[in-house]
Amino acid sequence: MSDVQPSSMKMQSSSVSSSQLSTRRSRKEITPFQRDIHILRRLLRKLHIQRTNAEHEQIFQIMTQFPQFMAIDQRPKLLRQAIEIAHFEICDDIRQPVLPSNGFFLVLKGSVSPPPMTSELPSLVHQITTGTLTVGKCFGSLKPPPEGQLKSPWYITAEENCEFLKIDKDEFATVKTKFEQTEYQEKYSLIRSCGEYKMWTKQPTDELVRVIEWIEYPQNTILASEGFRCPFIAYVKTGECHILRKVDVVKTAHNGIKSRQLRQVVMGKITSPDSFGEISVLLQEAMTCTVVTATHCVLGIVRPGKTLELPEVTRKLLLHTAQRTFAHLSQDDIRREYINQETRKEWTDFKKDILDDIIFKKNIRSGQGKWQHSTLIPTPSDDRLTKSSMH
Repeated sequence: MSDVQPSSMKMQSSSVSSSQLSTRRSRKEITPFQRDIHILRRLLRKLHIQRTNAEHEQIFQIMTQFPQFMAIDQRPKLLRQAIEIAHFEICDDIRQPVLPSNGFFLVLKGSVSPPPMTSELPSLVHQITTGTLTVGKCFGSLKPPPEGQLKSPWYITAEENCEFLKIDKDEFATVKTKFEQTEYQEKYSLIRSCGEYKMWTKQPTDELVRVIEWIEYPQNTILASEGFRCPFIAYVKTGECHILRKVDVVKTAHNGIKSRQLRQVVMGKITSPDSFGEISVLLQEAMTCTVVTATHCVLGIVRPGKTLELPEVTRKLLLHTAQRTFAHLSQDDIRREYINQETRKEWTDFKKDILDDIIFKKNIRSGQGKWQHSTLIPTPSDDRLTKSSMH
């Protein structure tokens, strides 16, 4: 028995230690959702004026995972500014009332539930049927209550020390007003700086500004195609677009066979504050050119459905102001420009081939022989070797 007892004790101790390690590991393992909630609780404990832009951006990226938050407004930039006024709110006591009409709430710790019918709190207009809201659930509203609704539904905390992310309704209204004023000024300045639109009076400009929305496109995106209707009226805020026209050319293959092909030629460019697509959208005509983004572009666009909201006088003024984009070019002009571009390309390729041939004949190889450049800093012991290799 004395021989067997120590070994059995070692086996028991090893099994206990392994179980403790597995328990500790399981405690340390958290889900991505729990990690995000922990990050929110940590960052929101700072005052919103003490948080950095990177911290605001981190909170915003986490909040984009909640559909209720994204449904507040269709403009992501406004929601990003709303994060900057979000603050941390805690309810220490159990059965403490929370009024959803005061703002937008996200439960970070604890839970809330509708009050019972026998509660001493003010009576409800309608009974809340959502049940208990736990961590990660959202409630509240940033919009004014409907007309005729005098009382708002309440929630009460079901636990002690409940924590919330809160966006105050009044503060959000102030941020939204400033955001819309800035947005209006940007759109108004863009229209008034665009071509013949400078001669417009304030009333038609305001009517056009109300139907404009911002949209961004990456490089090499086709905005409009030649022969098809333009999908919107566009005003370029930032970036550059290339104008392409089709031309019928004769190409000779390596075997000497000739064939006719349609090629697109870059005939010009559109930059801020130019516009395009007015006549195509209003008269439902096909575009006379193809518009492709050469850089990242920010556009103010008016969709075809929105043009119907404009008064008849404003639509006629648009047609009178707009011009067809590069419609004055004839097929001879396009062929001439195509020949010039192909000639420059052939000359560039010819110079490159000559240069490559000379480098090949001189047996120049990048990274070999005297063309090898070491990035290492030589030590005193390697000084002679380094100098001899350089000679």
